[in-house]
Amino acid sequence: MNRYTKYQRKIKKYQKKLKKQKSKVKSKLIDFKDFIYRIGISSTEDFTLKSLSKPILFPGHLGLIFVGEFTNNLFAEMKQNLETIYPLFFFSISNLGLYDFSSEIFSKGIKKELKDNEKPKEILNLHPTNKFHQLIIDKKKEFSLDMIVAVTDLPLYSSSNNSIIFLVGEAHIPHQSCIVSTLKLMETFYDREHNDILFQIRLNKEIIHEVGHLILGPDHCENPSCVMSYSDTIREIDEKSLYLCKNCQKELKTIKEKFNF
Repeated sequence: MNRYTKYQRKIKKYQKKLKKQKSKVKSKLIDFKDFIYRIGISSTEDFTLKSLSKPILFPGHLGLIFVGEFTNNLFAEMKQNLETIYPLFFFSISNLGLYDFSSEIFSKGIKKELKDNEKPKEILNLHPTNKFHQLIIDKKKEFSLDMIVAVTDLPLYSSSNNSIIFLVGEAHIPHQSCIVSTLKLMETFYDREHNDILFQIRLNKEIIHEVGHLILGPDHCENPSCVMSYSDTIREIDEKSLYLCKNCQKELKTIKEKFNF
């Protein structure tokens, strides 16, 4: 056996070992991902989420609750858009109205952060997302709903990672709950003149996006124009559409076939 053939066999042997190791790592990553979504978002010091909800059986009942100062005209457009993008997925979409945290609950879990794009430095009080998920869990039981979206004008930080601040939205799939913060959707946040039409378009995109995670799962769409694409900036939110791309529509169809409706 010459030296070249000998090295070739060694290379093939190591390639097989490497392939096995890659397969093991991939399997571990899948197991880890399943574990993360099974346990849900970790609790903060002040808010520990209760036991998990039962899996959703589509069609279901959806509620929207508003925490902050909002006008009554927002709900009708949200409901219409959700029924258009996710047809037949909801037996009902209910307006749960305005909600105010008690002063005791409101003050809990707050962390102070500098507004991230303000020239004169301004400190804002950020609220943990689990504060809202816990509210949603309680309201779901009270109103016998499958899913609830909480819309707030308060700034948020993630209870799963305190370094993730000024969130626009977050979905908690095991608890079938999601939150949208309107703070960064307003032009005034960027020291520009208020634009109500632009604000409502952005808000509806984010509502559809977060509810989409509860239906389609945690992954984002790679199509930048799809409403399920990941948006890190307000510009990316403005550039994507209000609608699902063809691939996401196919996934929606598959879910409909699974639940036979």
